[in-house]
Amino acid sequence: MKKVICIIFTLTTLQNCSAAGSPQQIVKAYMAAWNQHHAHQAASYFAPQGVYYDASVGKPVTGRSAAEQQVIAPFMQGVPDLKWQMTGQPVENNSAIAFEWVFSGHNTGNWSGSPATGKEVRFTGVSFIRLKQGKIIWQGDYYDSATLSRELK
Repeated sequence: MKKVICIIFTLTTLQNCSAAGSPQQIVKAYMAAWNQHHAHQAASYFAPQGVYYDASVGKPVTGRSAAEQQVIAPFMQGVPDLKWQMTGQPVENNSAIAFEWVFSGHNTGNWSGSPATGKEVRFTGVSFIRLKQGKIIWQGDYYDSATLSRELK
């Protein structure tokens, strides 16, 4: 039924039905880009003026390029073997998703100016993501960044 409504809606408005799928499908593809260590590909899931708030960065960054350069790429450079996994059942509607996750790997790369420690990192958190026309317009990642800092020392 959902596909029929989407097709009818698309024929009448020519917008709002993303070929990419549900918020969960989009986020799983986005996370796969992270797990394949492709910062540019991961950033492509953001709207041009999408906002990314990450607890360790401390302030929101605006724009696809800023998300890539100031959040996504530094994580991938600092933890080249990173693994970002959704845990539990996400909560979603047609334009938003919230889910718990675990992030793990080893700090074997330079992380935002700090030298590699070689130590394992593993922390849990939650993301809230809002989408519009199949692109992320807001992502908020909340976790205990103090634990991350301790793991990196």
